[in-house]
Amino acid sequence: MKYGKLMLFWWIALPVSLLMRLFQLFFTVDRGTGFFLQEQKTVGVVLTVLIGVFCAVSVILAFTSHRRPEHPPKKNLPIALGALLAAAATGHELVRESFSGTVLRWQLTLLAVAGVAAVAWFAAFGLSQILPLRVPPVLAAIPAFYMVIRIICAFTSISSLALISDNLLLMAAYCTALLFFIQLGKLYNGLEGDSNFRKLLASGLAAVLLCLTQSIPHIVINLCTEGYHHTSDAANASVLAYGVLILAFTLSHFSKRNMEAV
Repeated sequence: MKYGKLMLFWWIALPVSLLMRLFQLFFTVDRGTGFFLQEQKTVGVVLTVLIGVFCAVSVILAFTSHRRPEHPPKKNLPIALGALLAAAATGHELVRESFSGTVLRWQLTLLAVAGVAAVAWFAAFGLSQILPLRVPPVLAAIPAFYMVIRIICAFTSISSLALISDNLLLMAAYCTALLFFIQLGKLYNGLEGDSNFRKLLASGLAAVLLCLTQSIPHIVINLCTEGYHHTSDAANASVLAYGVLILAFTLSHFSKRNMEAV
């Protein structure tokens, strides 16, 4: 599929998914428990499935794309701002988050260590986009490692709880962000295969859609109501930041300008 047609579909899927999630939170979810209202359960489930379908179709279409950049994107301000935002949001989440007692001490310790390393990498990567600073390529593996530990801790924390749409979408956002950061590490370390550019595009589009669909509606509902806290504000801020960074990087990497640059 041509890149332009793929992105046209995705740019339609993104706002539609956001609107569906907003409708779901405002009209189908019990704000006290996070479960679907009994009389709106079918609608709530259908909306969740549709968000998943939009994400899945974006991934499938991305794997049919033939736009293959020859190198990482040139340094630019949007990527710098996205990376610095990710550094700030990750640091905020590390300080403000709390887990259930099911998360073991060694997991929390490893999360803290990996989180500090991720904050440092995001900050250095962002600054390298606007300053003559070189970040060793091998360090591009840090965000993926951090996301692995983050997913382990988040899953351990919610595994003892009943599954609600909030936790489902948050975990999906974390997992797709992990897949993107794995491909990002491969890109900067020259480990690309014949299909890795498609994996980068597919994981990038999926991660942005899920990260923004998870975070923005929660910000809106918390501004419009007394509060909706079945996922933490810090977690939603972090996935919003990851979504912004991944969007900036993906659009820059697969831009026509990057294809033509030497």
